[in-house]
Amino acid sequence: MERGDLMKVLICSDSHRRLDYFQQVMELENPEIVIFAGDHSTDAIDMSLVYRDVLFAIVKGNTDMDDYESRDTRIFDLMGKKVFLTHGHLYNVKRTLEELEKKAHLEKAEICVFGHTHKEYFAEKNGIIFVNPGALQDKKYMLYYGGKKFESKSIEII
Repeated sequence: MERGDLMKVLICSDSHRRLDYFQQVMELENPEIVIFAGDHSTDAIDMSLVYRDVLFAIVKGNTDMDDYESRDTRIFDLMGKKVFLTHGHLYNVKRTLEELEKKAHLEKAEICVFGHTHKEYFAEKNGIIFVNPGALQDKKYMLYYGGKKFESKSIEII
């Protein structure tokens, strides 16, 4: 899966049909992998059809009743790190992160990516990095470089 020393991973969530924002970020950042944490997962599916050379990890969220392709959660390896990906609504993340933290620990995740709250969040707890990129509909996303560094980003609409 690795394509270079500083592989760029786009982490985003909650696009809510803002394909224009999604496409602008794709063109600006040119990621090799996209991790999409749900809510309008069909936006990410559409992007995966346009950007066929980019690997996509997609889960559905609470607004994705018409998505029969994606799952509620995914567990996968990303540059040697075990990732637990979920939208977060099934773990009540708007109220507390306690359920999500327990699930990530149970899955032995090293990175847990979630969305749903539309609020950026980055913290390490008990050896697990928890990442919420904020809402792409609000122009927020995150980059992960080469398995080493996370960076919160915001797009300027042109």
